[in-house]
Parts: sequence; structure tokens; C-alpha cells
Amino acid sequence: MTDLMIRGLNLAQDAQNRLHFWGEVLNLGEETRRWVRITIRLLNSTGDALAEESDILGLEWTPPHAKNPFHLRFQRPPEGWSTYDIRLEGHLHDFNDPKVPHPYYGLTVDNLHFRDIERADLHCAIVGLLSNVGVLSSSHVKVAGTLYDATGKVVGVLSPYLVARGLFAPGETLSFELKYYALGGSVADFTVQVQGRQQVA
Repeated sequence: MTDLMIRGLNLAQDAQNRLHFWGEVLNLGEETRRWVRITIRLLNSTGDALAEESDILGLEWTPPHAKNPFHLRFQRPPEGWSTYDIRLEGHLHDFNDPKVPHPYYGLTVDNLHFRDIERADLHCAIVGLLSNVGVLSSSHVKVAGTLYDATGKVVGVLSPYLVARGLFAPGETLSFELKYYALGGSVADFTVQVQGRQQVA
């Protein structure tokens, strides 16, 4: 997909020999993409695929000129892999289609704080406050926290659902904590994004 570009790509193997890929997808186009999926294949020296992992990006929508993080993990990377390839798939979001969910723009995150922990397997955390400052309720609320090293490479990604049941009503607030158990380097900076679905009254 020519209007989607990967940036900040980083890969590392942990103490359990799991292979992690972190990065972001940047939407260079002028239209919003929904449910962008990333697929990574591990290849041998002759280009044969030895293993494949696939997942959607951290957030449901990737608006124009916005970044959307990802984290893929190979539990048991095969012996003999030497390179990889990456494929991105996603479709344009039709804002005129009432049958599909639409993004809600009344959600904010603030009071953000990064904590270095390094206790057992827990490396660090981001805490913050999620608020609905709009006039509608929202569902399927996700927060995506992306960690970067000093060169801009992505070293950690988490994107959990924070309001899994019910609706997040106007005026509501919710504290959250993102705990990072997998890191690909030293953290120098971070960003936090939030998305949710619009619920029409």
C-alpha cells in the first residue's frame, strides 16, 4: 500500500529467545484507513518463508498523516532465518456508511507520567488520565502508548482496551496504567494516543 509507510522499525530477541518487532505505520495519504494489518515473514537466505506472524495495528483507525504503532512477536523464531519482509493491508474508511463504526473525537489523555521500574520482568509504565470531553458516549476505547529510543526507533508498544464493557459517557474520567514487560532498548521519549467508537444517541 503506497500511502502507508513503516517508520521507527526495531527488532530484538529477548532472554527467552522470542523475536520482537516494534514500529509505527505512517499514513501518507489523505484518507483514513481502518483495521490496517501488518504481516511479517521470516525468510532464509534464498527467500523462502520460514515463519509468519500477523496482527492489526494498535489502533482501529489510521487517519491521514497520523502514526499507528505495532508490536509483533515470534515465540520460536526458526533456525536459519536471515531476513524478513513486511506486508500492510487495510481498507479506506467510508464515513458515509452508517453500518460501520465511526471514530469519536471527544476523547483526551492527560496527566501523563513515565515511570522507570525495572522490577522482575516489569521494565516501565505510563500512567495517565482518560477523559470524555465531548457530547456523546463512546465505546471500544483504546489507548496506545509508544516508547522511543534516542534515535526515534520504537522500543515498546501497548494498546489495550480500557473500556471493554458499556459506554464511556460525556464527562467521565478514567485513570490508566500501561505496563511494559517487553522492551527493545532504552526509553528516551513516549507518546500516548486514544481512540474510541462514536455512539449515536
